[in-house]
Amino acid sequence: MTPLVVTTRRTRSAVVVAARGRIDLAGEEPWRQQVEEACGENSAKMLVVVDLTEVGYLSVGTAPLLIRAHYHCLHRGRRLRVAARPGPVLRTLHLTGVHEIVSICPDLDAALRPLVASRW
Repeated sequence: MTPLVVTTRRTRSAVVVAARGRIDLAGEEPWRQQVEEACGENSAKMLVVVDLTEVGYLSVGTAPLLIRAHYHCLHRGRRLRVAARPGPVLRTLHLTGVHEIVSICPDLDAALRPLVASRW
């Protein structure tokens, strides 16, 4: 079993919470805590990205945290995006209905693209 490793970093416009390993109810605490802190952070960052591209398993019981995080971000004037590759994690996001509420992107680069594209 791969242990869960969670990191948070900041870019010019986003707070990125990246996880690697397995996210299940028994070991979700560090991931949940960092996602909640990123959404509630007092900064000018308009985007919170949860990077799940290196996660091999996301439990059905844990996935709804992303819906709560989405609404927490909206309340603070931010947007939440999730980066998830095709595979078990993306299937969990579809199975739980998270994909209907939260923006899911195929990779981190797509999730970090500006909220408003401008040619200027």
